[in-house]
Amino acid sequence: MKKQTHLPDFRKLCPPEQNHTAFVLSQLIFFFFLTSVGGFLWEVLLFLVKEGTFANRGFLYGPWLPVYGAGAVLFYICLVKLKNHPVIVFLLSLLIGSGVEFVIGWFLDTVWDLRYWDYRGSFLNVHGYICLWSALGFGIAGVLWVCFLSGFLTRCWLLLPAPVRSRILSVLLLLFLVDCAAALIFPNIGKYITFSATVCRRAF
Repeated sequence: MKKQTHLPDFRKLCPPEQNHTAFVLSQLIFFFFLTSVGGFLWEVLLFLVKEGTFANRGFLYGPWLPVYGAGAVLFYICLVKLKNHPVIVFLLSLLIGSGVEFVIGWFLDTVWDLRYWDYRGSFLNVHGYICLWSALGFGIAGVLWVCFLSGFLTRCWLLLPAPVRSRILSVLLLLFLVDCAAALIFPNIGKYITFSATVCRRAF
């Protein structure tokens, strides 16, 4: 009987996320939480510097702002194939970001009578939900995110073993769902929730 000299590589039978679709889903969830937390930290820092106080300005109670996460995921899905064309990414990010901000702002105002930001008084604002400065900010952020940061962060994410990635996302999703349930019953309507046009102008 011929001796077997080359054994098959069984690792190829079970890649980290099993298939490309599972990996992309994992990547998008990672992007959502990373940028949600990043947005929370950005706004906390903004208020600390400008107002000298801590403020959790989000609808939720945890350290995340889902509007940032949703925007980042949407930008990535729509624009990643254009990452070598930063001018086009800038223009489309400006339109997509402003659209998302308008819809979310209108929804919160209409359904719960809440204003988490208010651009009334700013240049070229639309009912206080969007303004020129926020639109330009979306364009710049879209270029930085899609053309530069998303690829780098994906490589960092892949440095973690697949089981570790799965556990991290599972815990984050569980905490997020609990937070959403709590916030739907008792919305965060504390001090500094409304983001005034004055603070908007200072930020830029």
